[in-house]
Amino acid sequence: IEGITNDRVSSAALPSREKSLVIALAMGERKLPGILAAVNRRLVNGLITDERTADALLAG
Repeated sequence: IEGITNDRVSSAALPSREKSLVIALAMGERKLPGILAAVNRRLVNGLITDERTADALLAG
């Protein structure tokens, strides 16, 4: 998305998960929608989280 916000933000591009290991590190109830989106859209092929978040992901 082009715009003034992107002119002020710096980030690295996500590597291709087909060619490399892409691991997300996230935990907490507020992060559940983002974690689910990353996993369901196959943006990552690994996840590091805590037990409570893992239980919530598996329950939902």
